[in-house]
Amino acid sequence: MDKARINAAIARSKVYIDTLTVNSDVNVPEAVVADEHRFFTWDNEKRTPSEKPYLFDWSYYNGVVMEGLFDIVEAGGDEDGAYLDYVRRYLDAMLVTGPDGKKHISRNLGGYVDHHGADCYKTASLLVRASDGEDSYMEVCRELYRDLTDESYVNSTGHIVPKEYTEEALGHNYWHSWANDKAPKYKVWLDGIYMLQPFISRFAAMTGDKKQLALVNERLSWVASTLLAPDGMYYHAANSAADVCPFHWTRAMGWYGMAMVDVMEVLPEAYMDERKAALKLFVDGMLKYQKPDGLWTNVADWPATETNRPETSGTAMIVYTILKGVRNGWLDESYREAAVRGFVAMAELKIRGDHLEDIYLKASANNTNNYELPEYYLADEGKGAGPFIMAYSEMLYL
Repeated sequence: MDKARINAAIARSKVYIDTLTVNSDVNVPEAVVADEHRFFTWDNEKRTPSEKPYLFDWSYYNGVVMEGLFDIVEAGGDEDGAYLDYVRRYLDAMLVTGPDGKKHISRNLGGYVDHHGADCYKTASLLVRASDGEDSYMEVCRELYRDLTDESYVNSTGHIVPKEYTEEALGHNYWHSWANDKAPKYKVWLDGIYMLQPFISRFAAMTGDKKQLALVNERLSWVASTLLAPDGMYYHAANSAADVCPFHWTRAMGWYGMAMVDVMEVLPEAYMDERKAALKLFVDGMLKYQKPDGLWTNVADWPATETNRPETSGTAMIVYTILKGVRNGWLDESYREAAVRGFVAMAELKIRGDHLEDIYLKASANNTNNYELPEYYLADEGKGAGPFIMAYSEMLYL
């Protein structure tokens, strides 16, 4: 692809990202977190703590936006320090000083509860990355890691998460949700892999916890074999190979792709041949369904229609996965072109004015199959804006 066109797409994307975050008069981290009636503009669910506490400021869709900004920092794209400052203001706003004099996550702050499920832990991977190993961020990470891995720790509702909500038959994967001690219709979801495994693997690698690193690899291997469909893609959710959610939702598969490349950064070398083979299999399957314009539709193997549009969040995730895989030598250089084509297509076709459009709000793997609702295609939704920023960060390495 023409270099000038690529550079124009990168420049256009930076303007969008800055408008959404560091240059926004609305998305001011400390102001939003301090007021339960204020929300980031990418938060399209807008739940208050009293109504649904795990979907608020400490949420995975805020986390991916902030982690995308941190990716830019690591890629060398934060010359004036504005992105790092923005991320730290967000993280610091979520912490309170406890009776012990240490910083903790506010248990009254919607977005983290130790008895809900996978979504409550995603932002923790950013805390690990932003920590120097001795600061308050790391203290919070120890607390969250304990919730998920300590078989002697009883949580706030009297349960032990790693004993009660992981199963050997599921490759020791966690249930996607364990609210009210009740499993969801499908216990393992691809997005749940992303919400948990990058955090667990990063903290385990930092602290030398070989047992948890082995469990992370086992969990990914279970997904790679059990959720693989005959067409080379992956099922959104499952209880076993015979009991699956049959839709190939691109964003679900994108969460899994991002989980793989993020975990691979810290896994021991002994697991890498297996993981590289799984990554290649995944990408080869996805590339069969990339549309001529470079994008992927919301349900990847269905034709593009007004209700199954070329969709931004899933495309951004696949682009990020491929570019990061190539950059780290886990995928051959020949894969880069398809990812660059996908990124340029998003910048040219989906950034309209100040907004990133056609981000699907949500598709359920529980009791409804809401995969083709035109009213669910939104602008700037965090589950798409965050991965788009991540994909942009990978383009900076070029």
